[in-house]
Amino acid sequence: MHLTKSFVPRGVRYPAPDVARGFMLLLIALANVSVWAAMARGGSSGSPGGAGGAVDTVWIWVRTLLVTSRGYPLFAMLFGFGLTVMINRRVASGTKAYLQTLGAAEAGREPTPAEETWAREQATVDARRLVRRRGLWMILFGFVHGIFFYGDIIGTYGLAAVIFAGWLARKHRKRALAVCVLLTLILIWTQLNAGGNAAMMGTTYAEAVAQEQVHAEGLSVFAVFVSNVQRWAAQSVIILGMASIIVPAMFIGARLADTDVMADPRKYRGPLAAVAVGGLVIGAASAVGVARWIAGGRLMVWDLVVDEVFGLAGACGWLALLSLYAGGPTPDGRLTGLRGLASSLGRRSMTGYLSQTILFGTVFVIVPGLLGTRLVVGEAASAGIAVVVWLATVVLCAVLERGGHAGPFEALLRTAVARTERRRRLPAPPAPQPAGPPTVAAGS
Repeated sequence: MHLTKSFVPRGVRYPAPDVARGFMLLLIALANVSVWAAMARGGSSGSPGGAGGAVDTVWIWVRTLLVTSRGYPLFAMLFGFGLTVMINRRVASGTKAYLQTLGAAEAGREPTPAEETWAREQATVDARRLVRRRGLWMILFGFVHGIFFYGDIIGTYGLAAVIFAGWLARKHRKRALAVCVLLTLILIWTQLNAGGNAAMMGTTYAEAVAQEQVHAEGLSVFAVFVSNVQRWAAQSVIILGMASIIVPAMFIGARLADTDVMADPRKYRGPLAAVAVGGLVIGAASAVGVARWIAGGRLMVWDLVVDEVFGLAGACGWLALLSLYAGGPTPDGRLTGLRGLASSLGRRSMTGYLSQTILFGTVFVIVPGLLGTRLVVGEAASAGIAVVVWLATVVLCAVLERGGHAGPFEALLRTAVARTERRRRLPAPPAPQPAGPPTVAAGS
């Protein structure tokens, strides 16, 4: 398959990434709601064997095979895609702007190769600084979010942007491949150890969940917030550096941004359909062991690592499927129906993601706390709550889209990044070469 290069021009927005982000947030909601439900139960197992046990068990299998460990690598791929599109646009516009400062056009000449190299280098440095500055602000956003929800992922992606900004801007694909292999090997080692320990001790999934949640019992609100921050910080570092497929997924998305696969999926219907079916099947097959464990079975040593590593295949399958559904650009740039709604949410993915925490916190913590009770629901019921929460964010973003407004958190991030830009001292541009003597034709 031949992949055409695609450097998306400013002002052009293709539907596939936005539609994919919108539906990705549904997967994130379905995965995260189980954490909120477990926190609401306060350390009780919440096994599917109670009321509605059969329905809960079916949903556990569906969620584990198709959602869990698929949503966040899909998020990471779309994050890498978005960063690279931003870099490509910044480099293209910056190169043009720097060349204009040299006055070649005003002097009636074309820029020299040395001038073009200098201008592109300065634009690349600006793009790297932009990505790094954006990543630092995302870490701060993630820290604040982590106070309320330790499962925050914004800070993790921000850290990845800070560390790899230069590689993304300069297209260091061989270095990226090497670090992806290294991180995958570390992931395999850590997950094998975790799976081996759980298998050896005979730890059930219900016991593992109880151990995760019981620590918050009896703590003050302030102590819970401190505990959340500590867990968020540890999780962000561990997930990024040791036990996650996030970085490889981010670089896959970055590579896709330099092709036209997502710009116009209609050109790649066959390959994308194959990736969609194959990726989802491989991802589902890799999660069978974990699903069996969650449903009450025994965990095998390799179950966790297989689920985590091949969860990336499931994420690729989702991305291919959603890209096919989104299709290519329309003549007027407008989308209708469910694609339009998903795109509205996808264009405001940070607002949608953070709104989920606000709504989940209200449903599972604030309202029950005011009533002096707990909200104890099964797995299937919690999934229903997740769908309702996602629909609420869709409606919110659709209203913002109709009014021509950006998401409030996107606007806040954009403003913070812009206002913290610092001027830098530019290296001297290459001196223009003097024109050589006119060439005299032979025999004249």
